[in-house]
Formats: sequence, C-alpha cells, structure tokens
Amino acid sequence: MKNQELISGTIWITGISASGKSTLGEKLFKGLKEIGVNNVKFLDGESIRKELGGAYGYRTDDRNAILEKTTQMARKYNENGTIVIVSTISHKRAIRQKARDTIANFMEVFLDCPLEVCIERDYKGHYKKALNGEYENFIGITEPYETSESPELVINTKSLSIAESQEILLKNVLRFLGKRSIKAIIVAAGMGNRMNHFTQKKPKCMLEVSGKTILDRLIDNFLNCGISNINVVVGYKKEHFNDGRYQCYVNHDYENNNILHSLFYAEEAMDSGFLFSYSDIIYDEVVIRQMLESNSDIAVAVDCNWLEYYEGRVDHPISEAELVFSENRKTVTLISKDADFKNAFGEFLGVAYFSRRGAKILKDVFSDLLQYYSKNSHQTFHTAKSFEKAYLTDMLQEIINRGFSVDLVQIKGNWTEIDIPRDLEVSEQFWGKEEYGTS
Repeated sequence: MKNQELISGTIWITGISASGKSTLGEKLFKGLKEIGVNNVKFLDGESIRKELGGAYGYRTDDRNAILEKTTQMARKYNENGTIVIVSTISHKRAIRQKARDTIANFMEVFLDCPLEVCIERDYKGHYKKALNGEYENFIGITEPYETSESPELVINTKSLSIAESQEILLKNVLRFLGKRSIKAIIVAAGMGNRMNHFTQKKPKCMLEVSGKTILDRLIDNFLNCGISNINVVVGYKKEHFNDGRYQCYVNHDYENNNILHSLFYAEEAMDSGFLFSYSDIIYDEVVIRQMLESNSDIAVAVDCNWLEYYEGRVDHPISEAELVFSENRKTVTLISKDADFKNAFGEFLGVAYFSRRGAKILKDVFSDLLQYYSKNSHQTFHTAKSFEKAYLTDMLQEIINRGFSVDLVQIKGNWTEIDIPRDLEVSEQFWGKEEYGTS
C-alpha cells in the first residue's frame, strides 16, 4: 500500500468532547503518512485556535466563526491538492452542512459515543466543570449535539477499540479518496455542424475559449485531479488530435452513428471504471472531484440552476436539453430530451461516472442491445430514431428501465456548453472573468 495515490478532500471528524476525535484524527494522519501520502494536513480544535491566533473563545458566535474559517482553510488546502483532516465538535448540523456545501470532496465521520462514557473518559475534567456550572457553553451539557441524517461514516467508539476504529477509518478514507485508478473517456468524434464556419476546418473541441482550447481545458482539469489515463474518441478532423497526453480511438463511422456508439470505440478503457465526458463542455475541477466522491456504480452530473442559460438561446431551445427527473433527489427516474422541463430536477452536463461494476453493467446492456438491434435495426431506441443514433442518455434510461440505479450528483462547480456560436461568446466572457478574477 506504499505510495497510495489519493484525490484531495476533507475528512471531517465530529462528535462530542472525549469521543475520540483528536486521537483518531492523529492516527489517521500518521496512517496516511506511513503509506506514502505526504500531502496531508491535520487540523484539530486546539491547533485551529492557535493557527487563528487565539482570538476566539468558546461562545456560540466564536465557535461558528472558527468553523467558518476552518471550512475556508480546508477548501483552500484541497484546491492546492492537500488532504485535510479536521477534528472538531461542530455540534450544529447546519454548520456541517455548510462545510459540505463549500468543500467538493467532503467526508463526514461521526464518532458515536454515549455522553456517560465520554464523561468517564474526560481526564481533563471539562465535563465535571460543566456539570458544576463553571462553563456557560459546553456541548452535551448546556447545548445538545445535533446528529446528521447520513454521515459518510459512523464509528461507535464505545464498543470499538482505538485500533479497530483506526482500521475502519483508514480503510474508508482510502476508499473515499482512492479513485485515481479510473480513466477518463472524452467523446470528440462529432462534426459540430451547428457551430457553422467555426468548425469547418477543426473539431469543435479544438476551438479556443479565452486563449485555450476546450479539449486542453478538459485534459488539464483531469490531470489536476490526478486522472492521467485519458482517452479521446475522435472522428471528424482526426488529424488535429496529436497530443501525447491522451490516447486516441478512431470512430471511422462518425457521420452515421452518435455518442453512445462513439463511446464504445474506447471500450477497452472502461474495465477499471471511468469518467465519461462530452468534448464540447467546459467545467471546473470541482465537478470532477464531486464525481470521484460518488460511491455510486453509475452517477450523472446534474445542474439544478440550468434554466437561465437557455434565455435567448434560440438555436438550442429547451426542448433539446437533456433533462433529469428524480422522485427522491438522489436517483434518476427519467433522463430525456424534449421532456416537461417545468418538473425537471436539472440538466445533465454530459459528465458521468462508472465504477468497475457500473462499467460492466454498461457493457453488458450494450452487448445485449447490439444483438437485438442487429435483427431489428428499423426500431427506435428511446428518444433516438435508431440504436445507432443513440445518445448516452438513451442508454442511461435503458439501464434504469432494467432495474439498475443511476444516481445524480448535483454539481457545485461552474460549467458552460458550446453547441452554437452564441455559446462560444458566452463561454469566452464567463471563463475570462473566472480566470482573471473579475466580475
């Protein structure tokens, strides 16, 4: 397990005083170091206070201010590629939710230990002083600890030893952050006809946005997130793809097929799990990290604030948006074009995650469909006129209809699509502002 490669993220260890937060946080820090993970930072309650200069006390407002600063610190460390371990009581559910909303790869670890056990363990005597009225604000005595509905991990530190708890924690953290073995597959075979003269001499993904091609932006983001095995399915103007950072698969029949069949030209790159991406979208690293954080076998990136982007987008109307519908806000029930947009949960970005098992499901269903449509080629396939012209969304709906789960990941990052000339101008303005820090 030496030299374990992990994506950056924050492990937020929470629980009442004496539940074992600092002990397990330190054990996790050392455990990661022992297997060669050096990009790790440990922040426990007292060290955070020292780092902030001792300017904050223990009143509710001070606690909230410290947690806000801790969240921002963790986020900045993560963005610089550092794994952060935070050990803090953070007793308010809303505060932890705010941290989760701010940090892309957030793993909440709740240490479940009864109050009476924590009081017995408290060698510093804080509980005794709180019970005697010497502390105004002491969590578990004067204020309750608010448990979360679904933390990523719960460890019962009453029944488990430190060694057992440490083993469980390390194993789950490695699983949570250890998805660098997966590959990326970018489908870039299409002609991009709606871009008019812009794509007469080059593929759409080779168009520049704020001085950088769309494809370069995608590749840089994958590399920055630790995904170095990048595969691009090419077709139209394939001679433009000559970068040693990725492997090409050629779809020679790109004029007659569509995204789903293009994807399967890179079938050999699927087995260990992969991230799928359209080639005509730009999104920041946060989106990739969120997808890697997913524990699903199949997950799709969804934007819930999509509707405003379609204002004035006459050449790409809402009827062409790939919309996602969900009954429980977690699992996709319908993914389709030309659907009732007023009841849609959001829009599919064109980014999907397939675990090893998810990739096998995808391949098995595709193989089954190939056999069926070889004898029934005249039949439609979901929204596509034929199986050969199918989009990935058609395939995802087929997978759902067969009883498999496709989960949704509500994105926190920025993204734009380039499908018509207007989109190029909008993307130029947006990403230029992002990169130069203007607004």
